[in-house]
Amino acid sequence: MSALTLRILFSAVIRKIKKIIYKRHDDYGVRPKGLFLSPSQGIFENIHVNYRHLSFVNSSLSPKQWQSVARKKLAELVGYQAKRPRVETILTQNLAQFDSLSSRLKFYLRVNRLLDVPVTIIRPKSIKSKDSPVLIFLAGSTSGVHVGWGEVKVPIDHHRISCGSDILLRAAKDGYFGVGIEQAGFGERQEKHLYKKSSSRTADAFCHLVLQGRSLIGLGATEVSSVIDWLIDNANDFGIDRKKIYVFGHSSGGTLAQYCGALDTRIAGVMASGSVGYIEKTIAKRGAAGGLSVVPGILNWFEASDVISLIAPRSFIAVSGTEDHIFPYKGAKSVVEEATSFFEKLNAAPKISALKGKGGHSYYGKLSWEYFKSHI
Repeated sequence: MSALTLRILFSAVIRKIKKIIYKRHDDYGVRPKGLFLSPSQGIFENIHVNYRHLSFVNSSLSPKQWQSVARKKLAELVGYQAKRPRVETILTQNLAQFDSLSSRLKFYLRVNRLLDVPVTIIRPKSIKSKDSPVLIFLAGSTSGVHVGWGEVKVPIDHHRISCGSDILLRAAKDGYFGVGIEQAGFGERQEKHLYKKSSSRTADAFCHLVLQGRSLIGLGATEVSSVIDWLIDNANDFGIDRKKIYVFGHSSGGTLAQYCGALDTRIAGVMASGSVGYIEKTIAKRGAAGGLSVVPGILNWFEASDVISLIAPRSFIAVSGTEDHIFPYKGAKSVVEEATSFFEKLNAAPKISALKGKGGHSYYGKLSWEYFKSHI
């Protein structure tokens, strides 16, 4: 072992000991007082320099005119593709049954030349209706979409399911046609192709999309719209009602659900769980988590209430826990109250609401589903 290697190892051991003893040991020493050295400090200060230029709050346009202009701008910001290739079904799988009330089918859909999306259908066995409503499920930044039908693949899944992540099973029992979409970076769609990929599941995809003027939100919303294209093309075979397509999402999946509802008017309603709050007070002031929920330039034009207002006059429900450390109910309620003023302009105030959960950042499965059924 060389002298250099020994010095490196000795230095590493000393550093580790200091961190154990002093807890918050900083290799660079104590910073002089009165200085602003953390990048976030200067970045936060500039949030309101160019803020919400296209918000409905100060717009002189009619509600419909504003939605038309704002939707076009939002699509540009996120990199949403309104014109999409025809979806191909590449592979179909009949999966082993684990629930006596529903059947499960899996499809691999080619939504673009080198882009395949796994979609799992949870279908009620006893319902023979030709006009079943559809519920699309978007999981948060966890192990994958399988928590939506109560399947365990990794230990943390037990916790998610105990909180009620199995929304698709609940939906199937009530006659809904459940659709679980695996999002980029999670489950089967974890990155396995790159050389020297990042430890974050989504950071690489986010950075590569930004190079093209796009975002993970734009990619995800485009994929959801492609799946809706496919569902509508096969509506008669599936026995679904084209006018009753709803989206439920939690955490980062809930943020995506909001943008999907804003950009794709075929979506009849959105329930966003653990994901509603003013962007400047939530996403803009915490770790960015691999680019999830980040839209470059969004605060120059819109806030969360503007995005939600693009869903009007269709239904929108925000779900948040009172102790949620990321998206607390208090913040969600404030966003909903502001957006309600826009819903009122379209005579749709009863279509928007905020649902309070007693707890932290979690699925509130039973509470959410019962509320969804009674309000949509």
